[in-house]
Amino acid sequence: MESRPHAPGWPMHARSAWSMGLLAAALASLAACGSDGPTGPSAEPYAYAVPEETGDGWVTGDAVDEGISVGVLEEMVDRIRQGRYVNIHGVLLVKNGKLVFEEYFPGRMVSGAPKTYRRETRHEQHSVTKSVTSLLAGIAVDRGLISLDMPLHTFFPDHPAFEDERKRRILLRHVLSMTAGLAWDEHTYWYTDPRNDHVAMNQSRDPIEFVLDLEAVYEPGKVFTYNSGLPILFGELLRRVSGVWAHEFADEHLFGRLGFEPWYWWRYGDGTVQLGGGLSITPRDMAKLGQLVLDDGLWLGDRVISEEWIEESTALQTNTDGPTWTYGYYWWRRGFSAPWGDQESVHAWGRGGQYIFLFEELDLVAVFTGGNDDDRANQPFEMVERHVLPAILDRR
Repeated sequence: MESRPHAPGWPMHARSAWSMGLLAAALASLAACGSDGPTGPSAEPYAYAVPEETGDGWVTGDAVDEGISVGVLEEMVDRIRQGRYVNIHGVLLVKNGKLVFEEYFPGRMVSGAPKTYRRETRHEQHSVTKSVTSLLAGIAVDRGLISLDMPLHTFFPDHPAFEDERKRRILLRHVLSMTAGLAWDEHTYWYTDPRNDHVAMNQSRDPIEFVLDLEAVYEPGKVFTYNSGLPILFGELLRRVSGVWAHEFADEHLFGRLGFEPWYWWRYGDGTVQLGGGLSITPRDMAKLGQLVLDDGLWLGDRVISEEWIEESTALQTNTDGPTWTYGYYWWRRGFSAPWGDQESVHAWGRGGQYIFLFEELDLVAVFTGGNDDDRANQPFEMVERHVLPAILDRR
C-alpha cells in the first residue's frame, strides 16, 4: 500500500526530519540549553507520592508495589521542573489497572498563553479526539447502526459528489483508516495558513460539504493520507443513523459510563461536532480511555465496547511511512526500545504533545499532555524510552 507520511499537528518538513532520526539530536540540544517556558529551574528535588483517590473511579496504588522504580520517575520529573523537558503539562501512569503516578506542571497552551495545570484542568486533546471517535465508531458497530463495509454514499444518497465512481467505492473502513483517497494536505502549511486544508475546512460555510466535495485522487484503500476532515464526516453519518449529535452519543454511551467530568467538545456554528480535534477532557479521563482499550473494552468490569472492535481498530490497517509507524482506525502503532528488547505500543497522538500510550504486555497506560507546537511536541517519545520503560521492573 502506498502512503503519504505525516504527523498530526506539524508540517511535512518537520515530520520528515523527525522520521529521519533528527529528533533525538534536537531534544539533546534542548536538554543542554534549558527551558524557554514558564516552568524554570527548581531547587527542590522531587519526591514521589501516591496519587490521591477522589472517587472518580480510579483505584490508586504505590508505584513500588506495582513493580516500578520511582527513582527513574523522580529523575524524569526533575528534568521537567528544570526545563530540560520543555512545556510538559502532565504525566500519568497506570500499572496493573491502578493509577500509580500523577504529576502536573505550569506551562503554556499551544496558543502561547500561560496556564497552571491541575488534576481537574480540562486539557485540549487535538487529534487524540480521533481515537475517541474510533471508540464511538465501535459502539455504533456494536449496536448495529453501521458496518465497516457500508459505502459512504449510502449515507448521502442524493449528494452530487457521488457521481464520481471512485467516491462511490469509499467504504466506512476507508474513512476510519485514512485511506479514502481524497485530496487533502494539512501538513505542508501551518494551522494558521488558509492553504492548510484543515484551516480551509474550518473557515468554510459547511465542513461536511467541504469534505464531500474534495477531489478523489486515489483508489479507496490504496493510499494513506492523514485527513482531519474524515472524522468530522463520520460524525455526520453517526448523527444520521443515531438521531443525535456525536457529542450526545458520546455522553450517553461512553463518557457517562466512564464517569467523565468535566468535558467539552467544540462544535461548528451549524452544530457539527469537531470529531477531528475538538475534545477537551482531564488527563485522568484520558487514562480511563487508555485503560478501557487496554482491558479490551471493559471499564470496572462493565462492557462498554466489544473486544472485537478493540482488537480490529487497534490492529494494523495501513502503513503510513514504513515499518516504524502503522495505523489502525484512528489509532497509531509504534515500536519502542526497552532495556529488555523492543516493545510495541498502541497510542493516541495529538497536536501540542497529547498522548495516550498503551503497552499491553506491560499492563501499562502512560498519558502525557503538553503545549509545544513544534518538534518538542514529541518529547514524550524520548521520555517513554528514557524513563517510563526503564522504570518498569515488573513486566507481567
